[in-house]
Amino acid sequence: MPTIDTGRISLFYEDTGHAGTPVLLLHELGGSSESWGKVIPLLAPHRRVIAVDVRCAGRSEKPPGPFAMADIADDLNDLATALGIASFDVIGAALGSLAGALLAIRHPARVNRLMMCAVAPDMAGPTRAYVAERAERVRTVGMRGVADASLKNSFPESHAAERTAYRGIYLANDPNAYAELSLALARLEMTPADWGRIAAPTLVAPGAQDFLWPPAIGQQVADLVPGARFQIMTDAGHFPHLQAPESLSRMAIGFFSG
Repeated sequence: MPTIDTGRISLFYEDTGHAGTPVLLLHELGGSSESWGKVIPLLAPHRRVIAVDVRCAGRSEKPPGPFAMADIADDLNDLATALGIASFDVIGAALGSLAGALLAIRHPARVNRLMMCAVAPDMAGPTRAYVAERAERVRTVGMRGVADASLKNSFPESHAAERTAYRGIYLANDPNAYAELSLALARLEMTPADWGRIAAPTLVAPGAQDFLWPPAIGQQVADLVPGARFQIMTDAGHFPHLQAPESLSRMAIGFFSG
């Protein structure tokens, strides 16, 4: 499995599929490129697919100390340079949606089209407090100490089997690295003007059963991005790539084909 040291960070990634404009898959907080395991084989017959572990996740480098979500966007830009890729189509999920948005804002030439599954316009208010408090708690009690509550919020009862299957990925996180990634997310501030800078054609596609960032929250994002489309995945919760991979893949293929 390949890794690239960009000089800033060593990133693990999976690279498969056919030629054409690559699709970059960006995972959720607590996940990794492995989270896209059911989506990759559905996209690979059509496109080259690259799934990356962001810093402090999966098998990528976990440097100590704080960083910003903007650093993740810059890491992805460096990854594209290292791979000799001019631009991607991008699919993000939760934290990955925000990383994709920042990539489109900070490095607009890198993003052809942007699909965001589970996204919120800002982390302000209860969400920021919840994520920050969980970050501090996990340093003391470890991943197992926060797993039940976190996974219950992300996987509705209709997806209990997927929750059980995902638990091992979640528990494998390094607690300190997970905490730093959580705090980077909690510190993120996005203004309407920031969202308005996204020039790439954008699809906001939340899950109907997402209780953390429900469709009404996703609609707020779609309203802020010029020309964005909005489409609900009726069979998904907070993590559509894990809970409804077939629906997500069909929607993505249609969107990316224009």
